[in-house]
Amino acid sequence: MNSFTQETLLELKTKVGANGKSVIEHMYFTPPLKIIDPIYEGDIANIMLLSVSAGLMKGDSQKIDINIGQNTKVKLSSQSYEKIHNTLDGKALRNTNIVLQENALLNFTPLPTIPFDNSHFENNTNIYLEDDSILHYGEIFCAGRVSRNEVFKFNKFASKICIFCNEKMIYLDNMFLDPKKQQLDGFCMFDGFTHYLNLIIWDKHQDIECLYEKVKASGINAGISVSAYGVIVIKALDMESERLIAFKTLLGF
Repeated sequence: MNSFTQETLLELKTKVGANGKSVIEHMYFTPPLKIIDPIYEGDIANIMLLSVSAGLMKGDSQKIDINIGQNTKVKLSSQSYEKIHNTLDGKALRNTNIVLQENALLNFTPLPTIPFDNSHFENNTNIYLEDDSILHYGEIFCAGRVSRNEVFKFNKFASKICIFCNEKMIYLDNMFLDPKKQQLDGFCMFDGFTHYLNLIIWDKHQDIECLYEKVKASGINAGISVSAYGVIVIKALDMESERLIAFKTLLGF
């Protein structure tokens, strides 16, 4: 049974304040989600999203709406790994909509997600950009609680990301994992690795050659590509989430 009688909601909107800093214009949240007031890193507002629950359970449903206002610079962070508990015969859901207005910057690379034994999680993210928006968006997926021998013991895990610019879809990433029907540790899948990084960059000023050299020098099993619309995608596999977090930091995200 879900502990909360209603869908969990979180709303966040930013703007440029009177002092020229990026500030929160509007926020609203229901348990167990919360928003912490910004801590500033130069001209970037670092806003932490946190949950006061132990993780997602059967029947949990979250709806998150984020609007990064014109000319604001925001880094969203999370306080802990995302734990998806045993959802029994049900599942947990999250739907996220993110809007970046003109000349807005958003860095959103939360801590890794860990699906526990027999968990079922569905995550849908829609991101709407302008030509001059800057987006650094990343996800790290763990195959399960490795130390408890729960590698690929979850039921199902789905994460779909759609990115739009000027009302046109420019990127789609649809990850659907079903260990009962897929050999996830095999070739062309995780190939023996247990941790996966998906980093998406929309930044027309980004030096792709510099990024390529950093990826090449890192020693991480990673690849980088650029879509026809200019979306930069970096994907990596490893055996430790900490190494992928350090790799992301090395790249500047």
